[in-house]
Amino acid sequence: MKLKAHEVDGWVKGLRADKAPALVLVYGPDRGGVHETAKALRHAYLGDAYDPLQYVALDEGALAGQPGLLADEAAALPMFGEHKLVHISGGDAAVQAAVKFFLATLDAGATMSGAAMVIVETDNLRPTAPLRKAAEGHKAAMALPCYALEARDIGRLIRQYLEQENYRIEAQAMDLLTARLATDRGVIQRELERLVLYKGVRAAKAEPGMVTGDDVEAALGDQAQGDFDRLIDSVALGRLDEADRAMARLEAAGTNAAGALAMARLHFQTLHLALGQMERGTAQTKALGAFRPPLHFRRKPLVEQQMRLWSSSKCARALEILNAAEKACRGSAGGLAQAQAGNALLRIARAAQR
Repeated sequence: MKLKAHEVDGWVKGLRADKAPALVLVYGPDRGGVHETAKALRHAYLGDAYDPLQYVALDEGALAGQPGLLADEAAALPMFGEHKLVHISGGDAAVQAAVKFFLATLDAGATMSGAAMVIVETDNLRPTAPLRKAAEGHKAAMALPCYALEARDIGRLIRQYLEQENYRIEAQAMDLLTARLATDRGVIQRELERLVLYKGVRAAKAEPGMVTGDDVEAALGDQAQGDFDRLIDSVALGRLDEADRAMARLEAAGTNAAGALAMARLHFQTLHLALGQMERGTAQTKALGAFRPPLHFRRKPLVEQQMRLWSSSKCARALEILNAAEKACRGSAGGLAQAQAGNALLRIARAAQR
């Protein structure tokens, strides 16, 4: 079965675990949209507090030469929880063979009864591509396309996101922001997160805040991004003095401590994802594709150097420090929050060289 692109969001929001298809293919040229849709499917199917054993991630390398592995994983129910999700990244011949085998087991009489769902997340596919034909033609599968957004769709997403954060936006700021943003949902999400972090977290019961054109320029301008990048790369490379100077520049520009920590967290989350892919056999050049938007050519060597200094387990510890510091900063006064943020980033910078 298949949906049109404009029907995807509504279908995902209405997904019920006990009525879910056995396999969902998410594909399209909008890489960020594909990733965000797959993530929304995971939360809709498993909920927010699922047991780790309910989720299995597989990539092309894991399925090579093992077409039955996907079917085996889907059939093996977890010890805890009612449902299980198997998440596949990629669409090469090994994935095609595994999907074909899995759907054949369903045709042969295997029933999942909503107890297991498979998500296949991949790039754009032609109508004749084997994965699309398999998902669109099988009664127990669903194909979800993700295409680049148009300007009116970008405006709608901006308003929805800001309203959730208790903000409104001026018409001039909306025009400026729509023109600045790309059409990739993942990039849009990250840019809006940066904008809200710059403005500060707003209580749901407070009077709605207003986003102005000056806010957009200050939060998303090249200079602001450059200062964030310098801070993050200095910390991840263990360059303490450079990290101190970058933090001081952001402080002078009025960036709050929680904002700096959140940007560092987003970077280490992506670094953690890329390193995990490399540890499972993915080439570094391909793993770097996890960074969205794509890394600037001047920054790419710095991130490659970080990948030699860090491991996925080491990144996980850094994320624990950042999450704890963010939580502490929310309830602290400005000066104390800056000190807590600086201490957390200093600890991570020292860990980089160990």
